[in-house]
Formats: sequence, C-alpha cells, structure tokens
Amino acid sequence: MAHPSSRRGRRPADQGDTERGIRLAALRRFADQGFDRASLRDIAADAGVDAALISYKFGSKLGLWKAVVERVGTVTLEQIAAAAAAKPDRGERPLAAAMEALIDVYCANDTVPRFLLRDAGHDPQRAAWVFDHVSQPLLDHYLPLIRAAHDAGEMRAPIPEMAFLTFAYGVAVNVVRRDMLTGYAPQLANDDEFRAALCDTLIAPQLRHG
Repeated sequence: MAHPSSRRGRRPADQGDTERGIRLAALRRFADQGFDRASLRDIAADAGVDAALISYKFGSKLGLWKAVVERVGTVTLEQIAAAAAAKPDRGERPLAAAMEALIDVYCANDTVPRFLLRDAGHDPQRAAWVFDHVSQPLLDHYLPLIRAAHDAGEMRAPIPEMAFLTFAYGVAVNVVRRDMLTGYAPQLANDDEFRAALCDTLIAPQLRHG
C-alpha cells in the first residue's frame, strides 16, 4: 500500500536521489572510459539500478550523457559562485576571486575536467553540447569580469573570450595531468602547493598588481 504522502503528486522521496546516483555513476564512467567505451550496463551496476531504468529515464546513453553535461554546467557555476563568495574579504578584485574559484572547484573534483576534456573534441555533436551547456555559461559568467578588469587597466585582454578559454583550459589540463606534473615537481603532490602553483602560473601573469 502506498504511503499517503505519495498520492498527492509528490515524487517518491528517493527518486531524485536515484537520478543523481545515476548521473554521478555516469559522470565517473564517462570520465574514466569516454563515451564510446562506457556502457549502460556498467553505469547501472555502479548506480545500483537496472539498466532498463536508465533507458526509461534518459532514453539512451547519449541522452544520459547530455543530462550529465547539463548538470555539470549548472553545478559548476553554482560551485564557482559559492567558492568566490566564501573567500575572505582581502580587497581582492572580483576577477581574481572568480578565477581562483574555478581552480578550487576543479581541484576539489578532478572527475569534472577529466570528463570534459575526454569527450569534448571527439565528436562534433557532443562538442557542441559541451560548449552550449558548459563553456558558454562559463563564458557568460566570466566575460563581464574580464572586460571590467581590462577596462580598469588591471588585465590586458584584447580578446576576452580567448583569455578566458585559455585560462579555463589551462586549469583543466593541469588538474588532469597532475600525476605527470608531480613526477617532475614532487612538491605538487601537496594540495596547497599545487593550488598555489596554478594561481601563480595561470592567474598572476594575467593580472596587473598595484
């Protein structure tokens, strides 16, 4: 017999958790194996659900992949805003805080940049989906900050779009390749040292101080 509270148009309490679990399992599989090698059967096993449920909710592997991309875009923006807002007030310029926030977010969960870098350039349709749902929203968030910094003489950015994409790609690649970099510079195994190196390499040279 159904619980009374489930009869008035309310979703079952665990439905949202189930969908989040599927998306998280898919994110990890896609990041580790890429779209072509990842299977719905393995994703379902990781999420503890039947593969038929994934097909029912998302339609296909591509539908699931698209849903993961959309969620990554939304959550990444939310996390960047929260990370920037949580920084102590040191008189830091808004752009510097926002750039540090992207570093914080990618360092905290390298699955996201691994996922984005693995498939973004392998298929035109999927590349366009990533751009529309991740890159474009990030551009929309950062471009006003970059233009304001440029106009204030704090940053030389004649092409703001290129400045941001170069920065964002640099963060993602370095986070994904951290193990390789640590082989050359063992101090990067320390989280604080690695984050500081990213800031010194990818932010400081772009911003004028004083």
